Amino acid sequence: MNKQHLTLSLLLLGSVLTLTAQTAGNIYQWPIEDAKAGEGTLYRPQDYIGNEHNFEKLIIGAKPGTNVVSPCDGVITYVTMVYYLSLNKSFSNNGWKGKFEDIIKHNKGSMAKRMQDAKYLSYMYFIKSNDGRTIHISGLRTDTPFATGQKVKKGEVLGQVHYCYKKIPQPSICLTIDRGGKPDDPMAPFGLKTTFIPPVKQKPKAILTRAEAIADYRQMASSVKEIYPSLEDFMTEEEYDTFVEEEIAKIPENITLKEFAYLIMDFNRQVHDSHMWFDYGIPFDNDGTISPLMFARVNDKVRIIVTTDEYKAYTGREITHINGKHVDTLYMEIAPRTSMIYDVQVESVLEQELASPYTNHLYYKGDKDAFKADKATLTFSDGEELTVPLMKLNQNTISQFDRKTMENWFVSQYMVYRKGNWETMKSNDSTACMRLNNFELMETEVDSMLVFLDLLEKKGYKNLIIDLRGNPGGNPDVVYKLVDALMDEPIKREGGYMKVNMQTIKSSTLNYPAGTVMFEDYKEIPGRKGYYKMNEPNDNAPSDTIKALYTGRVYVLINANSASASTEFAGIMKRNARGYVIGRETKTAYHTMNALKFAEIGLPNSHFKCHIPMVRIVSDEFVNEDFPYGRGVIPHLTIPFTYEEMTSDGEMIYNKALVLIRDGIYLEEDSKIENPDIENERNIPYWIFLSVGILLFIGGFIMLYKR
Repeated sequence: MNKQHLTLSLLLLGSVLTLTAQTAGNIYQWPIEDAKAGEGTLYRPQDYIGNEHNFEKLIIGAKPGTNVVSPCDGVITYVTMVYYLSLNKSFSNNGWKGKFEDIIKHNKGSMAKRMQDAKYLSYMYFIKSNDGRTIHISGLRTDTPFATGQKVKKGEVLGQVHYCYKKIPQPSICLTIDRGGKPDDPMAPFGLKTTFIPPVKQKPKAILTRAEAIADYRQMASSVKEIYPSLEDFMTEEEYDTFVEEEIAKIPENITLKEFAYLIMDFNRQVHDSHMWFDYGIPFDNDGTISPLMFARVNDKVRIIVTTDEYKAYTGREITHINGKHVDTLYMEIAPRTSMIYDVQVESVLEQELASPYTNHLYYKGDKDAFKADKATLTFSDGEELTVPLMKLNQNTISQFDRKTMENWFVSQYMVYRKGNWETMKSNDSTACMRLNNFELMETEVDSMLVFLDLLEKKGYKNLIIDLRGNPGGNPDVVYKLVDALMDEPIKREGGYMKVNMQTIKSSTLNYPAGTVMFEDYKEIPGRKGYYKMNEPNDNAPSDTIKALYTGRVYVLINANSASASTEFAGIMKRNARGYVIGRETKTAYHTMNALKFAEIGLPNSHFKCHIPMVRIVSDEFVNEDFPYGRGVIPHLTIPFTYEEMTSDGEMIYNKALVLIRDGIYLEEDSKIENPDIENERNIPYWIFLSVGILLFIGGFIMLYKR
């Protein structure tokens, strides 16, 4: 599921679940060991540090080397080295390892070139408290940082006082608290009288003038042109400039925020990327209606998937016309308005979008003038016509549809209903399954994953299913640790590089000040635009000292919502003949991915935000019919969308893997091996809460990144 759908769905879910976090009576321990609450405070929220207004930071001074302790019981969720460029902007690197002084010494020269002092580099911890808040503490020094996923106790030593910010010469730490990603009071939990003022979101104008809209559009378009490194995958520079001017010409004298958002969406559909997205921050209405007969386009036919009880007899029927318009004509109209969250020439995402529950709404809206959102006339393949009233869209109307069919529909496309980041299960006596919800695993989770693989090897499991359906990606380090555990041969690849457009940021961004120097180790190549860092032959190759923990057969499951790091892993497994890949083409392209670092662009009049990837990553320049350029990872065995999959248990890809295992089908020819009968063991206990499915469904409608 793309980030916009998932984010909105989680917000909707939060609105209906009971808030469990306690906000009162949780007094934290002061983070300076043996000091009283408030002792050593240098700056509070609403103080000025130089000419900078401090809104949410609590700065605490102490003698250098004084122990800093955890204010609460919790879990370490993030560890990094951080440097504050200003109170609101910083850069960080969680890849620097080794002794603290060595890290400072190693970065001293490069930081001096950027007029920064490496003395103010420090460790930062994110601690997820048991009460739901997250405490961020920076200004720490330590030679033995905690691992992510590690539990800490209140009063446990985290490190020692170092320096937290270049404008504060005293040894000090910086503490902030957030809840749900929003700044929270850093003083009251310590029993202090607070000076914190919760931020109030500034409301944008409901209507922009043409001049305001043009200013925002040009800022967005120029930032993409400057920063985004793969524009040539979609159009030439001249074609891009022409497209921008044509779109700007469409802007009227006054334009609503919603209409302006649609214009930006049209831009995003032209320059579409699984790592680029826009945050509009406004609601999108959709007439507030839903049909009692919900359908999907599958294998070039539009068929009824699920209905309310009144219309159950129509389940499975093929629709040819909606409001007198042929579904193929409507398809041609709505296809350009489907998801823009995919790479280059990937085809699977469009297929999935047209089979999604919310797409039937677009079919109804194919002829907006003829359809007033109160009823719809459906014509079936046998000529029968049926006019149905549309229902108001809410949870009560959604609950009138068959729960199990709705669950299957979502499972067949997304596979997001899992506990935690990963889980394991036994499929049968010779086969285990590891489902990865994402690659953002904590270090303790990675350790557990490696133990699991080692245990499979020792117990003689012949087959391992790695399920990446719906996995949006994450940390590439986790990918290569998993690769290390499965391979002990060098990774096959041809060439490869990373490319950026510039070494100095010119655009005004929310996370990098204009003039920030970056990518200093990237070099120009004569005759080519941009700056490059070429792959070394042994980049990301398995370590010579590490042998594969698991040597059995590996089956990798993917679908159109497998993106980013999932694509990277599946591609490595296929390219190196280490895994049999089953499912559907991935959302992210195999040969090129735009990621690693991102620029956040804020548009001043609309308050829209654009998330632009800065680095073009080409991991392998090998191209053939199995690895066509611009496409995602193409499975060894493609499982097309079918009506049966969406209306059965939604696990067709997983079940097919079990059949292949049963029949001994793998990468080699004549590779039949003995396996126990599968039968009932394939039905893994797997609970999916309907409320999540309902909210995902509604979220798809409300996001409405189509007109």
